[in-house]
Amino acid sequence: MRAEALGVDGMFLGTAFGFDPIVALALAGTATTRLQLGTSIVPTWTRHPLVMAQGAATANAACGGRFRLGIGPSHPFLMQMLGVDYDRPVGHVREYVTIVKTLLAEGHVQHDGERFHLSGFLDVEHGGQPPVLLAALREQMCRSAGALADGVLPWLAPPAWIAEVMLPAVQAGAAAAGRPAPPIVATIPCYLSSDPAAVRDAARRDLAIYANVPTYTDMLTAAGVPDAANAAGTGWTDAMIDAVIPAGDEDTLAAQLSAYLDAGASEVAVSPFGCGPEPARNLEDCWEVLGGIARG
Repeated sequence: MRAEALGVDGMFLGTAFGFDPIVALALAGTATTRLQLGTSIVPTWTRHPLVMAQGAATANAACGGRFRLGIGPSHPFLMQMLGVDYDRPVGHVREYVTIVKTLLAEGHVQHDGERFHLSGFLDVEHGGQPPVLLAALREQMCRSAGALADGVLPWLAPPAWIAEVMLPAVQAGAAAAGRPAPPIVATIPCYLSSDPAAVRDAARRDLAIYANVPTYTDMLTAAGVPDAANAAGTGWTDAMIDAVIPAGDEDTLAAQLSAYLDAGASEVAVSPFGCGPEPARNLEDCWEVLGGIARG
């Protein structure tokens, strides 16, 4: 794959209404040799934890032990579209992660909890236990990730939010559980352009949906980003774009991505977008630049 040829260390594939990401990454595993392949994220509500573990173990076998399972509760409006009762997501996720990790580690589970009651086993030969990463932004979910998950997957979190809110909560959750804090993998969009107007126009187009998701606007409001509370009516403001989305030439992008590592993230997973008069060509250039940054 091109990402592997460019020197990128790993890639994540999200879940929407297209390809199933676990199946797609299992196929990608047969076409690559070293790339870490992960989902970010698969919603928990729509898959029984045994089915989720089964898919992860199968993909991990196809990837030769290079698969990472990123899961999360998604958002109320998306689950309501599917007729799912989105209720007390933190408690739901804590049970869900426990079941999936137990199945992947031990091959069987007996669980009698508030949400799930099951006895099951997993008979899949795979090259080790794939890590389970949890999508998180706010304190309670970050504490849960710290206590239970193998990694934390925030989307659209500014570096200061990671340093001041997420990292302390992840560490506190891990300490309470008597285990090391799991790594934070910052997942963010980016643009290769030194033209602020082009970046802002593209961001308002490419990322419009996120301005209408309270999970993100509430987080940005709590982070002190001006006008984020009104984003559902106005869309992405200049202040929001400047706070969240790395953009610039190669040196500027490298510095802005490094800021996430300085804030406490262990990895940065970047989603590049194209902008300007030739967005497709700009996106190709962005891939090349990101490959150079990954190679150091």
